[in-house]
Amino acid sequence: LWPRQCHELAPSPIGPCSAAMARVPPPVAACRGGRRCCHAGVAGIMVAALVVVGYQAAQGFVAGARSVAASAAAPALRARRVQRQFSSVKCKEAAEMLEGGLYTYLDVRTEEEWQDSGVADVPELAMVTSHVPGPRGMAFDTQAWLEKVQRIFPDKQSKIVVGCKAGSRSKAAASVLEEAGYTELIELDDGFMGWKMSGMPVKYP
Repeated sequence: LWPRQCHELAPSPIGPCSAAMARVPPPVAACRGGRRCCHAGVAGIMVAALVVVGYQAAQGFVAGARSVAASAAAPALRARRVQRQFSSVKCKEAAEMLEGGLYTYLDVRTEEEWQDSGVADVPELAMVTSHVPGPRGMAFDTQAWLEKVQRIFPDKQSKIVVGCKAGSRSKAAASVLEEAGYTELIELDDGFMGWKMSGMPVKYP
């Protein structure tokens, strides 16, 4: 179903698509052998993209038969779908929550992004990169990332605003935190790009 049919359901694989996809059965990603797919990798990547933004019941098949979950041994594909509890807000609302220092802004972008574009100039700021470049694109080692975050926020009732560049990585990161037991989570829906374009305060590390 990727990308044409998913795009017809909603204009983006994140954000609005979540609401649209919630009304249809769990998505199945499939590809066929030959020039376009020499192994299960293509379907696996599509399934991983769906899982990252919350479709944990997604399944994948290659050549119309073989399960990607079996061939790629991806345990996340077998996980039950979990309904998110955290809220997503736009930058102006997030700024109001952050300016008093009750919430900490957790920036999950890469160090290069921090250096090139700056970071939010807020009273409480933490920076822990979630996704890093890998052989098949951006990879997210959730366990290693979570351990770093837990050292900064040992209290699972810490008030955290999670942000990335445009709102995709932050949703994945917030989902990991929520699954780990954090209860006071807000996700920056329009990301640092929206923050900067709206004229919110920025500083350079």
